[in-house]
Amino acid sequence: MSSSTQVSARAADGGAQAAAALAAWLAARQKDNAAVLTQYSIYLSVLIGIFIVAHWLRYTAVRLQWSRSAVLYPFVALSRAVRRMFIRRLPGFTSVGHAMVVTVFVALNATFSFYRIDVSQPTDLAARFGWMAAGNMALVVFLALKNTPLAFLTAYSYERLNGLHQIAGYTTLLYAILHGTIYPAYFIKAEQWEVLHLEIVNAGIVLGFATLSTVLAGTILRRLNYELFYIVHLVLFVVIVVALGLHRPSFEKFKILIVTVLIAAMWFADRLIRFGRLVYNSINNEAEIYALPNGGTRIVIKKHLFRARPGKHCYVWLPQIRAFETHPFTIVASDPLELIVNTYSGFTKDLHDYAARNSGRSLKVSVEGPYGTLPDPMDYDKVVLVAGGAGATFTFGLAADMLRRMTEDSRQQIDFIWAIREYNNLLWFTQHLNNLRMHSHAPRIALKVHLTKLTTTSPFSSTGSALSDTSSGHSPILPIQKNAEYPVISGPTSPVSPVSLDSEKNEIKEVYRQMEPTSATTSSSDLTLIHGRPDTEGLIRAAVRSVGKDQRILIAACGPNGLLDVVRNTTASCISVDGPAVELHCEQFGW
Repeated sequence: MSSSTQVSARAADGGAQAAAALAAWLAARQKDNAAVLTQYSIYLSVLIGIFIVAHWLRYTAVRLQWSRSAVLYPFVALSRAVRRMFIRRLPGFTSVGHAMVVTVFVALNATFSFYRIDVSQPTDLAARFGWMAAGNMALVVFLALKNTPLAFLTAYSYERLNGLHQIAGYTTLLYAILHGTIYPAYFIKAEQWEVLHLEIVNAGIVLGFATLSTVLAGTILRRLNYELFYIVHLVLFVVIVVALGLHRPSFEKFKILIVTVLIAAMWFADRLIRFGRLVYNSINNEAEIYALPNGGTRIVIKKHLFRARPGKHCYVWLPQIRAFETHPFTIVASDPLELIVNTYSGFTKDLHDYAARNSGRSLKVSVEGPYGTLPDPMDYDKVVLVAGGAGATFTFGLAADMLRRMTEDSRQQIDFIWAIREYNNLLWFTQHLNNLRMHSHAPRIALKVHLTKLTTTSPFSSTGSALSDTSSGHSPILPIQKNAEYPVISGPTSPVSPVSLDSEKNEIKEVYRQMEPTSATTSSSDLTLIHGRPDTEGLIRAAVRSVGKDQRILIAACGPNGLLDVVRNTTASCISVDGPAVELHCEQFGW
């Protein structure tokens, strides 16, 4: 054998050994990264498990009335001290507890990003960041599931997990950026340009830009046009899943494909369940829609929705308004299923415009849900319901459901606090106010309705009216009669056509003239409109003081963020070791 042949053979043998060594090194790195991602998943599961255990312990404590047990007093005291701190509002977060969860989440990511890795090797860091991006992408999808198991296991349904969903999304984007910049920088420096033209790299580039676009859409477009954001979000998600599969297309060579399949399976299963419900609930189902004053729309749905409960929400499909969209609305009543919708833009504007032209008309409809989790108000001695504006869709339903479930032996008392800007907003719920006040258990509910702004359509805004008496600040609304007609509110028994402000004002006054009691036997108590903003903090504190230390009180609120901040912080300050058991539930505006 010639010397040149021997040199070539040794070179080939050396090249083969180098390739084998590189393959072994890559396999070992993938094994380590897979193990680290598994450990990260386990720690996240433990964190979720803590919430599951805490939820069921509190649920059991309520059912068995552990707070009244002297033996369990130390545990009750510790629980209340923790909750007093954790449910407070913290700027930038829903609460201190939310901030703590985010802190733990960030700490876990920081730890596992650099655990068992040689930080001096850029490609090792890039690979680890890619694995962490894939793992967090799975978490993003899990937190976005409408039919999440966490709704049952922890009482946190998808809308209450949305904040964490967004945090996980931002984290995924950060990892994608790091992964997508470190790798190219390394290969460019090594002058290995051919690597950047591989198909798996091209798929990775598409994946990176799709991830960036998704987060930007969620940050910017979501606030400007939610309907467009939803379509873009959905399309980009499909692009992300396909690109991730093409970026790492082999089960044997690239274990990340397992994560990709898991992501696709979770999303597809959730969509399949939702689509099945939508199809089933569309059979022989119709909705009657009615225009309400000041931009409201009332939807009454013919078919019963399984497990529907006032205070929860469902997705509504009205193909005659928008053929390819469903929208979430709070359930005001479950029998029949009733929704009251405020008008903003897009779908809700189109819906209201159609209702104004065709009030009372039946439309093809389907609903999907219900969603949302809330404590059972019947487990509490007193319930304080606080609403701002259209947030009353939540509190009216909750109050009506409580009255319906009460018996002669029921002990519950209800404080109903509602702040509205304009008088016409009150007219959205005339029928529901009537139902609350005329119910056999009406003495158990204290209604406090605050009108924060006088308008030309208020029957009390003229000179000499009750509200013009600034010494009292109160104007009585006369008792609502059981069979009174309400021309200013549209409903199944009272369709109307649009009217001018002047005619509407006169019509409202005429309604109240007709509502004057004709005898002293009127069964309903007077309702008082209070001019000005409610002292929410003072009302909540007074309600808590009125309850014995061995009793339970629920504060439930729905409305704008400013109102919920006051409710949250006031409730937190009312939690004490030697006071009643205080529970808080907040529903926020938004999608």
